[in-house]
Amino acid sequence: MRKIVLILTGIALALFSAVIRGQNYTGPFIPLNLVSENIYDLIVGESSGEQAFYHVLELAPYEHDRKGEEYRGDLRETKYVYDKLKEYGLPNALVEHIGTTKTWDGVSAKLWEEYPKQAKLADYRDLAAFLAQGSASTDVTAQLVWVGRGSAHVLEKSNIKGKIVVTEASASRIQADVVKNGAIGIITYYSPRPLIDPLQIPNASIRPEGSLFCFNLPPRDGYALRDRLLAGDSIVVHAKVETTEVETDIQVTSCFIPGTDPNAEEINVSAHLFEGYVKLGANDNISGSAVILDVARTLNELINSGSIPRPKRNIRFIWIPEFSGSAAWANAHKEITSKTLCNINLDMVGLWLSKSDSYYCLQRTTMGNPHYVNDVTEALMHYVAATNKSFLATGAGRPEPIKPVFSFTGSHEPFYYSIVANYGSSDHEVFNDFGVQVPGIMMITWPDNYYHTSGDRPSILDPTQLRRAAVIAAVGAYSIAASDEDGALRIASEVSSNAIKRLALIQQANALRINEAKADSLQATYKRALFDIDAYTANEKATLQSVLELAPSSALLKKFIDAQIDNVVKTSKLNVKAIEDLSKARGERLSVAIKPIVLTQEELKASKTYPKATALAREKGYGVLRSTITRDLLTQHNLLSVQNGAEIARLTIPGTNSILDIKKSLDAQFPKAETIDEITRYLDLLKEARLVN
Repeated sequence: MRKIVLILTGIALALFSAVIRGQNYTGPFIPLNLVSENIYDLIVGESSGEQAFYHVLELAPYEHDRKGEEYRGDLRETKYVYDKLKEYGLPNALVEHIGTTKTWDGVSAKLWEEYPKQAKLADYRDLAAFLAQGSASTDVTAQLVWVGRGSAHVLEKSNIKGKIVVTEASASRIQADVVKNGAIGIITYYSPRPLIDPLQIPNASIRPEGSLFCFNLPPRDGYALRDRLLAGDSIVVHAKVETTEVETDIQVTSCFIPGTDPNAEEINVSAHLFEGYVKLGANDNISGSAVILDVARTLNELINSGSIPRPKRNIRFIWIPEFSGSAAWANAHKEITSKTLCNINLDMVGLWLSKSDSYYCLQRTTMGNPHYVNDVTEALMHYVAATNKSFLATGAGRPEPIKPVFSFTGSHEPFYYSIVANYGSSDHEVFNDFGVQVPGIMMITWPDNYYHTSGDRPSILDPTQLRRAAVIAAVGAYSIAASDEDGALRIASEVSSNAIKRLALIQQANALRINEAKADSLQATYKRALFDIDAYTANEKATLQSVLELAPSSALLKKFIDAQIDNVVKTSKLNVKAIEDLSKARGERLSVAIKPIVLTQEELKASKTYPKATALAREKGYGVLRSTITRDLLTQHNLLSVQNGAEIARLTIPGTNSILDIKKSLDAQFPKAETIDEITRYLDLLKEARLVN
């Protein structure tokens, strides 16, 4: 039986609860503490996995060449989303052209075997992934040479000058040595998952270099070609490729559902409509774009019809080119991001989960951006999971899901989900950036057996999963947008209960480390455990305080949050006492005396310095660290080893974290955190750049 697995910073958390009334079993009781049951039911009822799936079918039925004239105006996907928004009655739908970008574009490509037989091996019209992005135009006839995995030694002795190499390696990995030894092209059947799908081809690329080109073959066809070459066949092929570089506008389609207060804050919901302009992926990420299109339709319909109250705050939706579009939009609209409370980003959300052994994952913010949006989304994922599965009850047969979110043409599976630590690689990182400072989360189906391959087609998607993704995003965005004092109390209570659970999980993790510590490491393990508790306690306090932005003038909310912070502190103290007791017991077992924690001179000094971000960071906008703290500057200051500079910078935003606090937070989140010296010297660079005081 497959289990719902919740992973929170690497620790499994299983939550089960039930209500029993006499002999009548009423099913699992998971409270929905964010909106009323009526509002939830209306959003579920209006949402449609089918509509989202139809959008995918229209936008990415298969990979194909994008015609040249399309680049000179609004791209096809841009037009589709804009037209749908107008159809749905969102009068403020807008297409913005924010700067330009250049992109490689394939025009045509054919690979024919000419000797010893005539047969077509690849055609760009049949499958765009056949041609690696970055390939140059060519028209050549040449012999094939098998080079295995393409090691430098093999390429040097294989006499490949003027020939086309055939390899099982990634073309980009061997490209430099291929060019160095004079080959004119590459044919590869590299696949990250050949045992799962021998037909899929990765959406691969090579660096544009001279007249080099690369064809990608499915493993099934590649094996046959390999075996012929290994058997001694002399194979000659004709490769004809036409490619070009085109310039196009960076296009962002957006709309917003207006709130009742024009001066209030906003909630941002995003998905990238373009992952480059050549790759077309059903799950990555037309699925996310299709889902937020249905979220916009669902909420707009319910609000305009009077079925649910209009929220206080705007809910803004943006469809963007990945990174280039979100970065350009954020920097062009600082007046909007300055009043945006949070970002909910959907990237690859539609997989048929059981068929890919996948989960719907929530990627939380880091400690540098503590925010209640994590708890709002997590609460909804718990609720959807608890109410979309059959459950066991003695004598009651097999009770069905109590609040099913199914699609007519989708699965009736349980909701498999996972809560994980922050990971980048999508547009939520633009919002989390030190220059934007909007807490952003991401939802994603992972693992994905079709990620960045020709197999990323609509057939791998599940309309039920698309609908559940829409419900979670819609209810999450609406609950925050609509929150007044009462809504803020609901969210604060959710954060508070989760904070106690998370502290318990950290307690368990530290107890495990202490129980496994040896005599020579026990004291250091004890100290690290206390520092971890400090870091997580500070993060939970900051998360609770973030709820105040929903009703900043409410004395009642402040009083409640202060009380919950006191509860967090009390729990933290109990955890410290438990760690002390366990460490002493372990010490007695190992004949080691546990000493009180004494800060080193370096730690003591670090505990007295509180760096604070200046307004300049937000003035400069997204990418401020990359443009200011350059690689050359890091080299000059011997700081190339600093990998978590972005998080160091984010932790200076409130001005309440000492350098020692920053060190504790980094240690709590990352396996290889920077030393106090590295943190201090990196902060010195930020001070020189006037980004922190």
